[in-house]
Amino acid sequence: MTRNLIQVYHDIGSDAFSTKQLIKALKAFSGKFKVMQTTGELLRSHQSNLEETILLCFGGGYDLGYLSSLRSEGCAVVRNYISSGGRYLGLCAGAYFASKRCVFDEHGPNEVVGDRPIGLFFGDAVGPYAPGFQYSSEEGSHAVPVVRCTSEMMYSDIPNALCYINGGCAFRSTDWTHADVLYCYGNSNDPAIIASRLGGGIGVLSGVHLEYNPDDLDQLNAGDHSHEVACELRTDDEKRLQLWHAVLSFLLGTVN
Repeated sequence: MTRNLIQVYHDIGSDAFSTKQLIKALKAFSGKFKVMQTTGELLRSHQSNLEETILLCFGGGYDLGYLSSLRSEGCAVVRNYISSGGRYLGLCAGAYFASKRCVFDEHGPNEVVGDRPIGLFFGDAVGPYAPGFQYSSEEGSHAVPVVRCTSEMMYSDIPNALCYINGGCAFRSTDWTHADVLYCYGNSNDPAIIASRLGGGIGVLSGVHLEYNPDDLDQLNAGDHSHEVACELRTDDEKRLQLWHAVLSFLLGTVN
């Protein structure tokens, strides 16, 4: 069966702006695929047409909501989809969700720490990477540089890019057998974007938002700090867009 669907989770835990940005950026990449939303109920009940899906995406928000919506049954469906040859893209909360363990604000007021059932990446997603995070606020957002690493999984000729982050993670593991670091944070060399295999499938997890358009960020009218971040991102947005396209080409071009 031909796989021509790209599905974006939009349900409990997903951020409305993140979903809109993700869908917009996916549609702009190629008109070859049909981009549609899915929910926890659809995934749980096996009514999400995953057999026709080339890529399953979880974007920004909070991953406890994802767990609440999908429950154990839906998480098992997602894991089986990936391990059976599917492709997964996890951005920010979607990256925490698909890692073996979420470590968010450990010992802090927003602490969320625990194992996660998908386990695409056999390691920890640790954040917030950048300081100042606050729920429902842009005050903790930043423009952060990511720098290309030597990767055997994905070739990229984009040496660096400037990307949006607000609560996103870095990745930590003692076993990188099935994973590879694609890009590191420029100021620390901590893994920022990784690729990881699970069974016959593969995914890309990113602590930064590769899909965010700085012009759309400005339209949030979220204050001076958000405007400053958008302006900084705009100075180097072409590389961010090139990196976004490279990641999608890797995921969509390696499907059997």
